[in-house]
Amino acid sequence: MHIVSVTGLSKSYEGRTLFTDVAFGVGTGDRVGVVGPNGSGKSTLLRILAGEEVPDEGEVVYNTAARTSHLEQQPRFDESAPALTVAAGGDAAVQQHEAEAILDRLGLDPAAPLSAMSGGQRRRVALARALLPPSDLLILDEPTNHLDVDTIDWLEDELRRRASGLLMVTHDRYFLERLTNRMIEIDASTSPGEVFWHEGTYSDVLEARAQREEQRARSEQRRQNLLRKEIAWLRRGPKARTSKPKFRVDQAIALQEATPEDARAQLQLGTGRRRLGNDVVEARDVTVRYGDTTVLEDASLVVGPGDRVGIVGPNGSGKTTLLRALTGAIEPDAGEVRIGTTVEFGVYEQEARVPPSERSVLDTIRDHGEHIPLANGENLPASSLAERFQFDGRLQRASVARLSGGERRRLALLHLLITAPNVLVLDEPTNDLDVDTLNILEDHLDGFTGTVIVASHDRYLLDRLTDRIVAVEPSGRLREHLDWESYRDAHTSRQAATAAAESAARRATAASTIDNKERQRRRKEIRSLEERMGKLGRRREDIDRELAVVGGDFARAGELAADRREVEGELARLEERWLELTVD
Repeated sequence: MHIVSVTGLSKSYEGRTLFTDVAFGVGTGDRVGVVGPNGSGKSTLLRILAGEEVPDEGEVVYNTAARTSHLEQQPRFDESAPALTVAAGGDAAVQQHEAEAILDRLGLDPAAPLSAMSGGQRRRVALARALLPPSDLLILDEPTNHLDVDTIDWLEDELRRRASGLLMVTHDRYFLERLTNRMIEIDASTSPGEVFWHEGTYSDVLEARAQREEQRARSEQRRQNLLRKEIAWLRRGPKARTSKPKFRVDQAIALQEATPEDARAQLQLGTGRRRLGNDVVEARDVTVRYGDTTVLEDASLVVGPGDRVGIVGPNGSGKTTLLRALTGAIEPDAGEVRIGTTVEFGVYEQEARVPPSERSVLDTIRDHGEHIPLANGENLPASSLAERFQFDGRLQRASVARLSGGERRRLALLHLLITAPNVLVLDEPTNDLDVDTLNILEDHLDGFTGTVIVASHDRYLLDRLTDRIVAVEPSGRLREHLDWESYRDAHTSRQAATAAAESAARRATAASTIDNKERQRRRKEIRSLEERMGKLGRRREDIDRELAVVGGDFARAGELAADRREVEGELARLEERWLELTVD
């Protein structure tokens, strides 16, 4: 079924044109991913399709029978309402047991009010609300944010089994690659942003982008050739220049001004004012409690120079607590953490963002200096460094308050890297960052000579950046794995074993329940039999007394004798059944 048609869509925001003349359609079975830098208009496009924002031009036309469901990036709900009420959303088509089941799968208490929940938990309530009602088109903005890897695996399977259309923004590249069959790419390198429609998955977007880069490189080569000719002409002398039309001079100046900087060279910021020694961080039998809850128990870990350690585990398992203990941000209740004397931590927290202010983006970067030192000893102008992190001239002049949440998070990451720590500690760095920024971060960390400790649910980032995985177990202890795949295999095996044990326990409980019910039924039947046999015994005695006085009334005597034989026969059957039940 055709679900929605988009034609001539244009949108500007605070004087900036995000995109113009966008056109596409989505039908049942279409699974469309939307990619582009933070601030390029991805969320705006989704809000327009959800009917929550109005375009400047163009229209969105839905099939009259189509039903949609929208997960916003920052949803707002009644803070006093319990999770179950918010998730059900007052939709009569949503059954309570379905809402309870999905909230339980997302690790949430259906009775807990939103006011008592963290930002990540509220986000999962919003995801449940989007998934529960029947819909023909799911519109999801960053559905994997604040989900652990197991829940992301479940969500992949859940979305894959649905027959509805799907339109989503996500930074999870594996998620995009496995779920999509069409892609929308917003290229923010032009103003307004150019929108491309791709048949295929995220890898097809990358291929198309590479082809565009090749075409631009060929154009650049032609421009350079023309520039060399113009420079040679200009250097022939004043007489030659004055004999040429003015447009030749203007053309030469334009060519020179268009010369791009070497923006594609790998970005390698410094790695600390001091060289990292042999001792980095060692945790010995660390226990951390919050009230009556033990988060870490007898946790031990050694991290050395140049190590790249990935921290994984379900939401609430203690990953952030472990990072805070390793950096000395919290004191353990038992055990100890030793930090090397040469260590300079750079910590990127889950909610890291540069606070909104009227200062310009470039001014905040210049707080670190007009020129930023690189690992190779060179210095890069602050404006050039900002461009490397996708802050073009317009964004550099913009106030921080005008940036999107993702752009302020990207700016916070840049500020952290400029400080040149020699140990980077990243807590869920992929939340709210676009895939291009993630590529920039990963390219930087490829050349980073210090130590990296990263807690993440992003499987791609873990695969690319880490050389060992540390899992926080439900017991609060740590278990090390060679890589992501070995962790997944071990975790899947443990889950299967746990599921098998739980299934066996359920069967045993069910059998025990059946046995109890059977015993109760037998006792009830025995009591019934005994009551019936008692009545029949008394009836037989009554018959015998009447037979004793019937005298010569042979007809009545015959009736009584027949009644007695019937009573005797029924008594015999009941006694046989009673013996069966009591002997067993």
